Formats: sequence, C-alpha cells, structure tokens
Amino acid sequence: MRRTAAPLLFLLPLLLAAPAAQAALTNAPHEDIHFIAEHLPESAQDARYLFLPWPAYRLEAGKWQGTLQPGYVDTGAGFLKLKGPMFAGNSVYGFSDRWGIDILAFYGDAKVSGGSGTEVLRPFFFRNVPLDVPENAEFSNPRGDYTHWGVGALLLREVPRGGDRRLTFAFGLLADRLEIKNYQLDYRLLSGANAGAQGVLDHSSSATYATPIVGVQYSLPLGSRFALTPRFVAGTPLPPADFDARLTGPGFDLSTARGDGKPGKIGDAFLGLSAGLIHLHSGLEVDLGSTLFYPIFEKLSHPGIDRAYTLQVAWHWR
Repeated sequence: MRRTAAPLLFLLPLLLAAPAAQAALTNAPHEDIHFIAEHLPESAQDARYLFLPWPAYRLEAGKWQGTLQPGYVDTGAGFLKLKGPMFAGNSVYGFSDRWGIDILAFYGDAKVSGGSGTEVLRPFFFRNVPLDVPENAEFSNPRGDYTHWGVGALLLREVPRGGDRRLTFAFGLLADRLEIKNYQLDYRLLSGANAGAQGVLDHSSSATYATPIVGVQYSLPLGSRFALTPRFVAGTPLPPADFDARLTGPGFDLSTARGDGKPGKIGDAFLGLSAGLIHLHSGLEVDLGSTLFYPIFEKLSHPGIDRAYTLQVAWHWR
C-alpha cells in the first residue's frame, strides 16, 4: 500500500495539470484579432472625416467657389494593411460676405492586404463555438474591399479678424455609406485542445450613417501669395453600426448576420487638427495636417494601429 501511494501522489499534480494544459487562454489580451480588424477600417474612416475640403477664399454674396481634392490613405495594424485612393470635392455659395453653404461629396476605395501573423482568436460575439477558444492562432491571406462614400451640406459663418485674416465656422450633416466586402482572414489554431484546426474569419460589414460635423478654420495670409489655414473638426457617425462576424471551421459555420450571435459596433466619434498651405493665385493646396497629425492621432485614438499615412492635395477655384 505504501509502495503505490508515493508514485500516485507524485503523478497527481501532473494528472490535474493535463486538463488545464488543454483549456482555453484564461488571460487573453484585449487587443485580439477582432479588435484590430475593427480599428483598421475605422482608421480609414478618420482619414476621410478629418480632411474634408474647406473653402479657400472669402465668401462673396451670389458667388461660387469650389474644390477638387484627391488623396491617398495607407493605414495598418500589425500584418493587416489597408491602402487606396480617396476623392472629394465641394461647391461653396455665398449668401452674403458672412454666410454661405458648402455642398460636398466624397468617395474612397481601398484594398485590405497584408501578410501573416499571430493573434488571439476570441469570437466573443457567438453564443456557442465548437472550438477551444480563446487561443493563439496564425492568421494569413487578409483580403477585402473597402468603400466609403457620401454627400453633405455645411452652413458656413465667416467672421473677419482684421486684414485678410478670418475665422470660418461650419455646422452640418453628412450622409455616408461604408461597405467592407469579403473582409476575410484564414486562421489556424496554434494552441489548445483544437490546435491545428483551420477555417476562415470574416468581418464583412456595411453601414449607413448620418454624421453631424462641426469645424472651424482660421485663414492666416503669409504675404500676398500664400495662406496657412489651421483647422479643427469633430463629429460622430450615427447610429453605431453592426460590425458583423462569420467564423467557419471543422464542421461549423457561424454568422451574426444569421442570428448566431451579437455583432460588435463600428464607427467612432472623431476630432482632429489639420492645416492647409494654399497658394492663392493657383489655388493649389497641400494638407500639412493630414501628413503630420494623422499618424499621431490614429495611434492614440485606435490602439493597435501602428502605421497611418495619408496625403491630401487640393485645387481651389472661384
């Protein structure tokens, strides 16, 4: 009896530890694959909202002025990348030298791409997942098509500040549509009871927003040829839209769109600073704020984003 008790006592901790070794991660990090997969398109949304076209010249009663603004966004989170062109334009009409209206439209078309990386798979939005999760997984072959377009109208109030300096306040509403099609990643579990299991994670989603927006621009002449225009803008896309999810694996296919769980939300409030440098005679503008502010802002407002670049230029006429 005594001879068998000692080995059993020695093996008992190992036997108890064996099931634990197969259990899902107990302290999974908050910044999992779903966290960064949501922040990637939201970062591109910010690139559009924060750098909409503004009027370059004074308001004049009965006169029009306008802007064409091409741009490009390159944002990323780990091995996920989103790149593509953006376009915007506006027409501004002056009711007087103090009041006007800004009618604008925009369109952006980008591609999701990237390499492979290890993140935690934690599909918390599904009620019953036949996998030992959360667990570490290798994700690869990110893909998808991102489209963001909209129209809007802003009421403008211009306040002279002496000489050619002036403040321009804007208050208005955007109606915009966000679509992320075939937003997919392949996965392979690296740990847990189902290590080696493979499938597809799909976060394809669409949303229609009414986006209230406010802003202010200060026009500061730099001699007779140039003007510097610092800007502040803020708003929020409403209502918060569903960030859907679909997960496939060995013998199962779950989707929040079919009622297998509750989707997350996509579309965050935004605020930011910018500054344009305008050559007044030609109407050409380089948006310095998109180059300088956006990389810093996105890393603070959307954790997980580690690369955020955008280039915006514009041509103004009157």
